[in-house]
Amino acid sequence: MGAAFDVASGPGLTVVTGPNGAGKSSAARALAERVPGAVLLSAETQQAFYEAELAADDSNFQEAVDPGTSVRELLGEQAREQPLFTAFRLEPLWERGYRSLSTGEGRKVLLLRAVLSAPALLVLDDPFDGLDREACAELSRAIVQVAESLAVVVVSQELPFPEAVREVLVFERQQLAFRGSVEAFRARQAKPKRGTAPPVELGSYYEPLASSVLLVDLRDGHVSYGGKPVFQGLSFRVSSGQHTLIEGPNGSGKSTLLDLFTGDHPQAYSNDLHLFGRRRGTGETVWDIKKNIGAVSSRLHRDYRVGGSVEEVLLSGLYDSIGVYQRPEPSHHARALAWLSWLDLGLDPSAAFRELSFGQQRLVLIARAAIKLPPLLVLDEPTAGLDADNRDRALQLVESLCTQHKSTVLMVTHRADERAFWQERIGGAILSLG
Repeated sequence: MGAAFDVASGPGLTVVTGPNGAGKSSAARALAERVPGAVLLSAETQQAFYEAELAADDSNFQEAVDPGTSVRELLGEQAREQPLFTAFRLEPLWERGYRSLSTGEGRKVLLLRAVLSAPALLVLDDPFDGLDREACAELSRAIVQVAESLAVVVVSQELPFPEAVREVLVFERQQLAFRGSVEAFRARQAKPKRGTAPPVELGSYYEPLASSVLLVDLRDGHVSYGGKPVFQGLSFRVSSGQHTLIEGPNGSGKSTLLDLFTGDHPQAYSNDLHLFGRRRGTGETVWDIKKNIGAVSSRLHRDYRVGGSVEEVLLSGLYDSIGVYQRPEPSHHARALAWLSWLDLGLDPSAAFRELSFGQQRLVLIARAAIKLPPLLVLDEPTAGLDADNRDRALQLVESLCTQHKSTVLMVTHRADERAFWQERIGGAILSLG
């Protein structure tokens, strides 16, 4: 556990930062547990809330899939009077069930729910992950405003509102390594980037598809929930080498679109959708689809709940499974160790995946997605939860795959700097939704 810390009494804004696995989240969690009336919101608490919704699933007693507790029930009518309600564009979600929301939409609902509880201390662990740029800007303004009347601690990989921060704390190797002003924090930050190219020379685990085969061919695509369209009239084709960045506000259907392609969305069968030259719903199995795809997303991260080591998680990317249920060949072990070495996280192959920090888990899952060098690599906000150094690592992989023509990449992001990276280093297409 990271070293304990306290915050100055009275209203104000404290930022806790540091590299992935440094102990900042565990220290912030311990702080929230010590302060009576404190509220903590993190990826873990959001995951726990989602699992509680799963436990209350009434699908077996209904003819339709249970979408979970509605936003209206979660927030109550008083929420509509809160400025964040409008800022987060929650009115269209009012009658939607929590389980039908995107990761970003769910994050906004839980953030507003936390603010409405009027906590003695508000601890927000990476609150901006999963939010679009407009929502991030609105949340930044809201946090600064809330910090005028109560103590707020924000755990973040960056310094989102330097002008309003009272104090910055930096954790490194499970210890508090720095505590001081924004100016002093900036003075200690410069450091060289890591080298080493990702091991893409290992080659594709599967036979490459013929160059004439379209990877994705969606014609007049449409998805709706409860009669309300998420998107409609969307035609989208991807051929080999046609790397595409997908952007748009929360709820515009980015993740939903990718779920159509990865075989994880039931409405794929009601669409005119061809994947790898074959129309969906013509007798193919979900494994016929997944063998040609590597993927990482908040949904996969949330659902990867089995036990196992870091090496087993990497190996599972070769078998398109959650967990490993077959005896790996020596060459598979060698491939997994090569990718683990490139991650440069200082992890033993036998380290328990679920005991890693959120950011370390995400980077391992990125390597899992790429390990077989699939024809199509689907990256849905892959850098969520990564510190600056590991984000550079992930983007280095994207560039290597694209420029060396190893995989065709579909990537979702809300970050302006990642959009700039895409334009400058990849030069691929950009699809804007919403």
